[in-house]
Amino acid sequence: MEELVLIDGNSLLFKAYYATAAMGNLMVNKDGIPTNAVFGFANMLQRILQREAAYLVVAFDYGKKTFRNDLLDEYKATRKETPDELKCQFAMIREFLDAYQIPYFEMEGFEGDDLIGTLSALAEKEGLSVSIFTGDKDAFQLVSDQTTVYRTVKGVTQLDIYTPATLQEKYGLEPDQIRDFLGLMGDSADNIPGIKGVGEKTALKLLHEYGTIENLKEHAHEIKGKMGEKIRENIDLGLQSKKIATILRDIPMELDLDDARYTGYDFEKLKAFYQKYDMNSLLKKISVESRQPQTSELKFEIVEHMPAITQDSSVIGAIYDQNYHKSIVLGYALYNASQAYFITFENALKDEEFLKYLSNENYHKYSYNIKAQILSAKWNGIEIKGMDFDLQLASYILNPSLKDEMKYICDYYGYTSLQYEEEVFGKNTKKHIPELSLLAKHTVSKAKAIYELKDEAIRKLKEEEQYDLYQTLELPVAYILAEMEYTGAKVDIQVLKDLEKTFEHQIKEIEEDIYMLADEKFNISSPKQLGEILFNKLGLPNGKKTKSGYSTSQDILEKIEDLHPIVPLIQQYRMLTKLTSTYVKGLQEQVFPDGKIHTIFNQALTQTGRLSSIDPNLQNIPVRQEEGKLIRKAFVASHDYLVTFDYSQIELRILAHLAQVKSLIEAFNQDKDIHTHTAALVFKVKDEEVTSNMRRQAKAVNFGIIYGMGEFRLSKQIGVSLAEAKEFIRRYFEEYPEIRSYMDNIVEDCKKDGYVSTVLNRKRYIPTINDKNFIVREQAKRFAMNSPIQGSGADILKLAMVKVDQLMKEKQLKSKMILQVHDELIFDVYKEELDEMMTIIKSAMEEAFLMDVPLKVDGAYATNWYDLK
Repeated sequence: MEELVLIDGNSLLFKAYYATAAMGNLMVNKDGIPTNAVFGFANMLQRILQREAAYLVVAFDYGKKTFRNDLLDEYKATRKETPDELKCQFAMIREFLDAYQIPYFEMEGFEGDDLIGTLSALAEKEGLSVSIFTGDKDAFQLVSDQTTVYRTVKGVTQLDIYTPATLQEKYGLEPDQIRDFLGLMGDSADNIPGIKGVGEKTALKLLHEYGTIENLKEHAHEIKGKMGEKIRENIDLGLQSKKIATILRDIPMELDLDDARYTGYDFEKLKAFYQKYDMNSLLKKISVESRQPQTSELKFEIVEHMPAITQDSSVIGAIYDQNYHKSIVLGYALYNASQAYFITFENALKDEEFLKYLSNENYHKYSYNIKAQILSAKWNGIEIKGMDFDLQLASYILNPSLKDEMKYICDYYGYTSLQYEEEVFGKNTKKHIPELSLLAKHTVSKAKAIYELKDEAIRKLKEEEQYDLYQTLELPVAYILAEMEYTGAKVDIQVLKDLEKTFEHQIKEIEEDIYMLADEKFNISSPKQLGEILFNKLGLPNGKKTKSGYSTSQDILEKIEDLHPIVPLIQQYRMLTKLTSTYVKGLQEQVFPDGKIHTIFNQALTQTGRLSSIDPNLQNIPVRQEEGKLIRKAFVASHDYLVTFDYSQIELRILAHLAQVKSLIEAFNQDKDIHTHTAALVFKVKDEEVTSNMRRQAKAVNFGIIYGMGEFRLSKQIGVSLAEAKEFIRRYFEEYPEIRSYMDNIVEDCKKDGYVSTVLNRKRYIPTINDKNFIVREQAKRFAMNSPIQGSGADILKLAMVKVDQLMKEKQLKSKMILQVHDELIFDVYKEELDEMMTIIKSAMEEAFLMDVPLKVDGAYATNWYDLK
């Protein structure tokens, strides 16, 4: 007997959303679009597909209003408003099902349950077996000898299976009596009232005796006591509730079963969907499933000594761990038009001729992530020079949304002869060093891909007028970052140890105070236990209950911080425990034997060209609280001084230049305080009459406008009403009309072109700018407005890095550039070079890029990072 699978789309999508959202794990893609519900649904679907059913259909609710609302105004009225983060995924799930080639139905005036009821009845007549996947118990009424309901408990990994026998065993009811069951006891989820005072136990007792509500009505006079009175008074409400709970099985819909036959997904469509929403684990799965065997066998040799290399080649090392500062290198692959070799690291280390080749910068070498290649080799005693093509960087410039793994990069060029890293090495606890033949083949395949894609990547860069950005900016920056990472930042570990003692003592004291105010000991780090104390025991307002207990998130605590002295103590406790575990203890573990921390700067990660830092993240050392700032005392000069130079208001200056804001350009050129200037214009007062509060509000708008801030967020940030915030923004654009025009134009251009670009033609593609979903579209608009500004800031800082580095080399200075933190550069400087370094850094940064407004930097020096500000 062939099988039809019917999926309750709304039920599974909601379950997938709340399963992760309740834990605060709201997945988003690189464009900030929430994807957790669709991702969870996709995983559930994959498990359902393992049944290999012949037919498959998904049913959705059309909207809130159905015929049931005509029967009962309050039907589903108690349901919470669907979160915006889920609303935007409704359209996405339909896009997903189209790619999967799975039909879905929705009909105005009816619920998905009615479609499922009608389709299951149709399938039974056609002699099919039916499997219904839902989280709703009202579907139990559809159970028959041919139809089984699989009720989701935990995704679809844990299912309760309902058949006629199950219903008899659990409830002693026939499937059709489920309608009566729900009619009597009601359903709080759908706000179906039922008969007041009748719970599950009583409902079952009544049905076992009378069978149906109709029959119960006829015999209601026989029931004695208060229960009899309740039933007689409310029996019509019970009948109405039954009608509402009844799933229709004959709604006017047509389905040709052949259209519902599942034949598999459309690979290209599904691949594009997974790429668009960054669902990389699912993309890997379908890529592996669909992989075709290679048409031509890869020919290569595993050698103990590299033969003479006489032509330009691609060279790539097999770096085992992500942190290339600490990783072993398993071997090297080399590929060119006539040679393909793999040599193990041990043999490479003994091969003098190969080592000479690697260190000779006159031999052109192509690779992937040359920074990782240079540094992994250097830490392991091998010097590599002459790497002058980087497929990673070239591809990142062409499409910054590409995931940083060679397989994804190759797919972008339509080059499919490569495996994912985890297919070769495994992942997590199953990660291992593969056997030599597999390792060699995979690494040579990567070298071959680099060699064969190099010319196409360069052609594309030139076509997009981005070759200069790659060749004269990103490639030199890769070498500068390699030197910065290898140099490292010196840490006085004793400072961290002393801070650890201080913070732990403070944490202990705060703990005791919290226990005293709570009048009991409990686990302060447990949100569940903390929620019970705050909202049950102490009776504080704003308690927001989830499945796992009350939410104690930061925004909840901020609402009640003035209502009880325990709340500020909890906030202080959290702050200190976070600082201790993540930074004070965490940083101690990251110090190398040379007494330094060697971070990794991601050059090919962000959509805007900004650098990010990991292992550890040195761009995220806290600065807001004094306790966090103290951590910076541990970062000290290796030589004599740390020097910092930080761009002043660079994004506002870029906005003034790009939007040609006459008033702002004049203010910057006159070196005015830009926030005072803005406040004076908006509040229509003289500069000297601007109060600190006026300036604070102007500052919030000046910076917020770059990120597409609306009146709601502004009102919250500066503590004014929504109407006042709206009026403030109106006056702001009245004074700076060029900004409004610029923002409008940039959005319109993005809608037409599909991307926005920076001053150096770095492009960010924003395909969601024309999305049907309002929330997704608005998010895309904010990206379109902000990216040219933030991306131009990243471009200018990189230009400054190249210029400073060039001057330092020309003057043969021994001082080193060691860190980049957003708009700031930090150097480790010798005392005798201090004056010269202060001069050349300032001039290089301020002259990095010519605009209609001057670039301005603030510089300082000290013996540790804390004292720099």
